[in-house]
Amino acid sequence: MIAKRVHVNKENLAAIKCPHCGIMKLISVVKFKGHKHSLKVKCTCGDSFSASLDFRERYRKSTNIDGKYAKLDMDLRRVEMQEPNLKCKIADLSLSGLALSISGAHDLREGDDVMVQFILDDQAGTNIKRRATVRSIGQGFVGCQFAEADSPAYDKALGFYLMP
Repeated sequence: MIAKRVHVNKENLAAIKCPHCGIMKLISVVKFKGHKHSLKVKCTCGDSFSASLDFRERYRKSTNIDGKYAKLDMDLRRVEMQEPNLKCKIADLSLSGLALSISGAHDLREGDDVMVQFILDDQAGTNIKRRATVRSIGQGFVGCQFAEADSPAYDKALGFYLMP
């Protein structure tokens, strides 16, 4: 059984919805904060399912969007000249960052700056080009946080795209 991901809000409340009957219940999950946790949930309809708690600050949407990236030099005068040219997939996306899925070898390390570019699969085909910092590297995935100076506090097109 695959666990359903449930986002936890700032008040440490999770809205858990039964996949069988659609009944939703808001529960406090403060005792689970600080580490990954999955709950076994039994609904009043009798159905049981697993819920994986997501304590991220921002909602993260799973995607499968083609993208490009380029590692940036520390010489900030060259940042504008760098064009993303290495292929990747945008595996997930939030207002504060994204996860790149890179097949094969890459030379990215935690702390590296990258320029990422991709086109949202929204109605407008919004082109996103952002500077980001590599925060984590996993098997086939690179987690990046958007650079504050390079992105507006709230990107309207990206915010609309991310609405659940």
